[in-house]
Amino acid sequence: MEITHTARKRLELLGSTAQAVVEDLRAELERAHHLGRRVRVIDQGAEVWVTRTEARPGCPALSVTYVFLPHPPPPTGAIVSVVPDDAGNEDV
Repeated sequence: MEITHTARKRLELLGSTAQAVVEDLRAELERAHHLGRRVRVIDQGAEVWVTRTEARPGCPALSVTYVFLPHPPPPTGAIVSVVPDDAGNEDV
């Protein structure tokens, strides 16, 4: 599982804690390809998934979008978007 250039640039803006959180998620996605919810299937079976990380000190909750490519083997994927997720914020 890779992290695209665009997602890395966003992570730089979000700070080192967010970078560590997404790196942990990336490693978890290497083991379990389907975390979160599938939102779309595109060309040749590529799947778009969205998952959420919980807020922690120094890092807001994050919404992470990744693309999983089951074919051709071996399966692979890429984290394509990382944005703050305020859905759990009661102040909104």
